[in-house]
Amino acid sequence: MSLERNLIVSVCAVLLVSLLAGATLTYEHAASKVHTEMNAALAVGRRVVQNAIDDSAEQPDPKRRLARIVAAFNGDRHLLAVLTDQRGAILLQSDVQIPEDPAPRLVLNLVSGRKLTANADLPAALAALGTLVLITDAHNEVSEAWSDVKLDLSILGIFFGLVLALILRTLRGALRPLRELCAALSRIGTGDYAARVVWGDTKELAEVQTGFNAMAERLAAMELQNRILQARVQRVQEEERGELARDLHDEVAPFLFAVSADASLIRQHAAAKNFAAIDARAEGILTSVAHMQRHLRHVLSRLMPDVLLDLGLEGAIETLVHFWKSRRPEIEFALHVDAEPLDDRRTAVAFRVVQESLSNAVRHASASRVDIRVRTEGDDCVIDVADNGAGMPQAPGRNGLGLLGMRERVTAIGGHFSIGRGKGSKGMTVHAVLAPPGEALSAT
Repeated sequence: MSLERNLIVSVCAVLLVSLLAGATLTYEHAASKVHTEMNAALAVGRRVVQNAIDDSAEQPDPKRRLARIVAAFNGDRHLLAVLTDQRGAILLQSDVQIPEDPAPRLVLNLVSGRKLTANADLPAALAALGTLVLITDAHNEVSEAWSDVKLDLSILGIFFGLVLALILRTLRGALRPLRELCAALSRIGTGDYAARVVWGDTKELAEVQTGFNAMAERLAAMELQNRILQARVQRVQEEERGELARDLHDEVAPFLFAVSADASLIRQHAAAKNFAAIDARAEGILTSVAHMQRHLRHVLSRLMPDVLLDLGLEGAIETLVHFWKSRRPEIEFALHVDAEPLDDRRTAVAFRVVQESLSNAVRHASASRVDIRVRTEGDDCVIDVADNGAGMPQAPGRNGLGLLGMRERVTAIGGHFSIGRGKGSKGMTVHAVLAPPGEALSAT
């Protein structure tokens, strides 16, 4: 069941219970009031009979006196006067006032209860002619109570209707942002990061609106970065493939042709039994194969640095620093490595971060000093590479493929990557934290 329907059902149930409780209390009050009124009417009726007897004392005809007494109750709202003979047959009967808005019979039966009767005290001369009985009639009293109940029910109905309409309006207004949020989340799920929510100045929803829109903006920025990175990576891969193809074509293909040619000559010399020439051609084949092996090792080292496997992370970084020292002796390098052995994946990422950071500092930053620190903090490996060069690029997330590549490598294993200004707002610092594999999985 939806929240809206659940709330409506709950409110209707509360209103219904309130209505039933009110109806019960109203019934009890009306029944008590009718009973009291009927008893009071009987008492008043006896006095009316006594006054009528006194007023008609001068009347010589007893029948006319009785008729006058009965007629005194014509139009009464609560009492009916009935004159009966000794056999119980009705001789005379007064007329009760008819209510303008009679109550339903069911209501009349529930509220009025049993009729009350009382025999009037008549003088002996009149008592010999018959018995005067006063009988209560609750029609008018119940009709009056029924009119009040109908008015109360009408007021309650209008009140309940207004309350329900107000609750529905307020609820739908409150749920509208949730529906819009669900729709916006669906758009985000399909990759439409332009989705935004605007709910005005609603205080309770301001933080949700701000957080969602900020999340959508970050996702849009990340998607743009990913597209840029993918395009550049693809371009670099194409360039790398082209370069490898040219290297293989220029360096390997000629020697393969030479091997093929020497093998053909060996066959010819073997047929001619020229063994001295065969030996020379075989030596040429060995020379060609050795050259191709060296070149293939060079190509493979470009694809995967064997130095990590041979020297470990510290030795690989020292070799990398020595490489740049030999080519840029004017730059001062400071290396501090105090890290415990890492798993293969974190070792490769750490090496790539240092390698790319050094390349940026030397080739692009015009730095005169580069500090490399690799250390262990708890279970994490922390890398800091700082230089005193030209500083951060204007838009590192968009213009630097190397920085994007480092960020992607670090975040792919659940680590944290950031770049900032160097000491004294000079140069740039690359900071990376590589978490253990277990924590990396939980972080993702």
